[in-house]
Amino acid sequence: MTNTASTARRRARVGDCVKIALDMTPENGYVPESLFDTQGTVNVIIGWGEALPGLHELLMDKAVGDRVNNVSIDAGWGQRRDDLVLQVHKEKLKRFVNVDALSIGDAIQLKSDMQVVVTDIAKDSVTVDANHSLAGTSYSCTFTVLQIDRLPESFAYGNDDECTSQASEFPYECASFSLGCFWGAQIAFDRLPGVIGTRVGYTQGTSNKPPTYDEVCQGLTKHRETVLIVYDPLIVSYQRLVRLALERLAVTTSTLELHRIFEPHHMQYQHGCFFHTQEQRMIAERELEKNNKFGMELLPATAFYEAEEEHQKYLYKGGQSQKKEAREDIRCFG
Repeated sequence: MTNTASTARRRARVGDCVKIALDMTPENGYVPESLFDTQGTVNVIIGWGEALPGLHELLMDKAVGDRVNNVSIDAGWGQRRDDLVLQVHKEKLKRFVNVDALSIGDAIQLKSDMQVVVTDIAKDSVTVDANHSLAGTSYSCTFTVLQIDRLPESFAYGNDDECTSQASEFPYECASFSLGCFWGAQIAFDRLPGVIGTRVGYTQGTSNKPPTYDEVCQGLTKHRETVLIVYDPLIVSYQRLVRLALERLAVTTSTLELHRIFEPHHMQYQHGCFFHTQEQRMIAERELEKNNKFGMELLPATAFYEAEEEHQKYLYKGGQSQKKEAREDIRCFG
């Protein structure tokens, strides 16, 4: 368990697991249903992409017991920009739309794939707005910091039969799986109650330096796309994580069969369950004895290298929900 006396005034920084009592409510206009949890006890690993960037900024340098009241943070759509509102002569719009049929509020799709909305119509011109419809929206954020824990420095399996990521002062545990494309796997685990945070990256390779996505795609380093999971074993068991991994493979494996047939030695999408402790190994062995039709290898966890930021929370950034217990289909080939 965490030593409360030694961590009570610890200041939160990037990479810390922070538990908060959170209340976020929309303000200054309409905000659609959020793609993340906004109420109750919420866990955030600062810098790992949960919720909104503004919340991560507010958590920086906070200590246990600190409280933030009704601070406005951007809802994730950016501020409205005056330079994206333009008055256009009707003649210039004729190649895109029938200007005589335009009404205020109509959307116009431009050749550049940019969509604009008509906000005013004059005799010879039309005013269009290229801002996102939710630009400028915000949340009122209130929270109290309940707990702060440092992430382990390493997530590899230890030589002494103890995982270096399962240190006694760290109240959570780590798991890692390769399930094909890491985008879909990440959001699947994010939705599971008890999962504190996830990160996608590369592991099980032959090089001892961080690979690039291109190197992994080309098979140069033998790394696999992997999702790293930090979870609370008091809420979700490792057995449940393994079963979710197998459930995910049941949905996605057929879309990756070409890689397995034509590139049997290409490791990027090879399935794997990487144990961080002997207990995890034994649990995984039992589960895979009952169901391993997807060819999941059971191996010790090795060095984990984070993927480029563009791959982190990829489906969430694209508009899919990472709320706990979300039931929407995950729209991803991986």
